[in-house]
Amino acid sequence: MNNIKGIIFLLIALCLAGCQTNNVENNNEDPVTDSKSKGAYYLDDGPEEVIPENLSSIPNAIPKKEPLNKFSNRPYKVFGKTYYPMTSLKPYTATGYATWYGKKYHGNKTSIGEVYDMYKMTAAHKTLPLPCYVKVTNLKNDKTVIVRVNDRGPFVKDRIIDLSYAAANRLEIIEKGSELVKVELIDLDEKVKVSKINKQIYIQAGLFSDEKNANNLINKIKKLGTVKNENIKKIKNEDQFQVLIGPFKNNQKAKIKKDELSDNFFINGFIVKR
Repeated sequence: MNNIKGIIFLLIALCLAGCQTNNVENNNEDPVTDSKSKGAYYLDDGPEEVIPENLSSIPNAIPKKEPLNKFSNRPYKVFGKTYYPMTSLKPYTATGYATWYGKKYHGNKTSIGEVYDMYKMTAAHKTLPLPCYVKVTNLKNDKTVIVRVNDRGPFVKDRIIDLSYAAANRLEIIEKGSELVKVELIDLDEKVKVSKINKQIYIQAGLFSDEKNANNLINKIKKLGTVKNENIKKIKNEDQFQVLIGPFKNNQKAKIKKDELSDNFFINGFIVKR
């Protein structure tokens, strides 16, 4: 009977650990770089053969209030260490190393039962309440990203957060594999206090670190004649330049224009609110 209980406990721990547990079991060393120089990662992980062309244009996760998952925020044990997740959204700031996880876990379930998508802005953390939203800053280049934390991990050395492939790409840590970052939990109540302006609906046609590339896209859209010049905006968002089309009255009108740009002019955008 004791053996059966032990097996059940181990299975529960592995489930709670999310997709990162296997990462530790198979390789406790630092990430390595493959022969094709697609980036640093664990030997049995990495990017897919075909990477989306619009990877750099994937928008930040949009913070919103969500109920906490009652199962994934319980204490759990991995490799002899017990972790005690936060059970409420409280101020949290930490500095440490971020890593990323890719195709090995793409399509697998996270700790809260959602499907992991390496091309969405998500992350894994050992003790933050799930789900929650954090701002991650690369302390080497000051680039930032907002991700939704929906998984547990990483359980390797001094790593404090595991990023999706898309988020790691935004922070420019794909090649190196890990980098020193600052993680800040987003206080949604504080955001409401600071901003009471109703957000409008736009199409994000592009997001660039180089302003010249943003200007080139704007000129291309203007030449097409499918969008009025006054509805094309360039917004500087920290260290990046966002090309927006709009605003639109509703999501349906925005989707029609987004599909038109994608199908006829190969401009792949995202519907965002600003």
